[in-house]
Amino acid sequence: MVLESRGNLLMLSSVSRKDSGIYQCRLLDSVGQAEVKGEVQLTVHYLDPALVVPQDSEVMLKGENLVASCNALSSLKTVTIWYKDGKQVGYSNMLHLDDATYETSGEYVCEVTVPSLPSLHTRGSVHIIVQGGPQVVGVEEEVQLEEVAGRMVNLSCEAQGHPPPSISWNIIGSQNWQEVMSKANDHMTHSMVSVKVNSDVSAVCNATNDMGTEVKVFSIKAIPRVTRTPPFSPVEGSGVIIVVIILCLLLLASLGSVLYFLHKKGKIPCGRSGKQEITKEKPTKDDIVVEMKNNPKNEDAVLLKAVNGEKKGPNDQ
Repeated sequence: MVLESRGNLLMLSSVSRKDSGIYQCRLLDSVGQAEVKGEVQLTVHYLDPALVVPQDSEVMLKGENLVASCNALSSLKTVTIWYKDGKQVGYSNMLHLDDATYETSGEYVCEVTVPSLPSLHTRGSVHIIVQGGPQVVGVEEEVQLEEVAGRMVNLSCEAQGHPPPSISWNIIGSQNWQEVMSKANDHMTHSMVSVKVNSDVSAVCNATNDMGTEVKVFSIKAIPRVTRTPPFSPVEGSGVIIVVIILCLLLLASLGSVLYFLHKKGKIPCGRSGKQEITKEKPTKDDIVVEMKNNPKNEDAVLLKAVNGEKKGPNDQ
C-alpha cells in the first residue's frame, strides 16, 4: 500500500496498534524504476482498558465466597494489583473473597501497569455489598455500668447490616431520656441516647432489618450521691501548730520588752511606798539588805547598809 509522504518524510498521526508493520521507502529514477530502497519495522505498544468481572457491583450473602477478575490486553507484560480503601489486598489478576463479612463490603480497585512502559496503565473497579441480618458492633452482648444518682449517661449503639438496620430503644427505670444522635449509611446505623440515672436502669438497643434482629443490653447501677469532706493532712496540721507557737513566742517577747521598758522609765512602782524589800526575813548582823529607791537624778542608785543592831551614819559606811 502506497502512503502519501512529504518529500522524504512520512508522517503518522494518532498511531494505534494497526499501524504496526514494515515500512519501505524507495528512490525512483527518471523512468520510474526503483534504484534504492530501505525499510523499518514499526511496533506500536498498547494496553487496553481493564475489564473487571463481576462488573459495577455485586451482592453476596454473609459467609459466601467470591472470585473477581481483572484483565487488560497488552503488547507487553503487565502487573495487576488490587486495592481497597487505599490498601493493597491482592497481587494478581484474580481476587479471592472468602467467608464474607460486613467488613468485606466496599469498593475494590484493580490497577494494571506495564513495568517496561510506566506511561501505560489502566484501572477498573467493582463494588461489593454483603447482605445479612443486623450485627451489633462490640463483643459484649450486655454492658455493666455504674453511675452516681442524678447524673446523665450517654449510651451508644452501632449496628451493621444490609439492608441498613433500624435502631429502637427500650428504657426501664428512667423516664428522663432522649435520643441525641442518629445516623446511617449503606451498611451501618448508629444511635446514641442520653439517660438520667435516678435508680437502677436497664436499656435495650434493638437493631432490626428484613433479615433479622439483634439486641444489646446496658445495665446501669445507681450509686448514692455522697458528700465527701477533704481528708485531714498531718503535714498541714503540723504547719499550723508551728505557726501558732511562733506567734505566741513573738507575742510573749513583745510583752516582756514592753514591761521592761515601762519598768525602766518608772511607770511600774516596786511597792506602795515606792520601794520593795527583796527579802522579808529579819535581818541579822551578817546580812546585807538591798533597797531600791526612786531618785530623780539617778534612777539606778542603790543604798547598801550594814546591819549590826544599830543604824550608822553616812560617814561610817
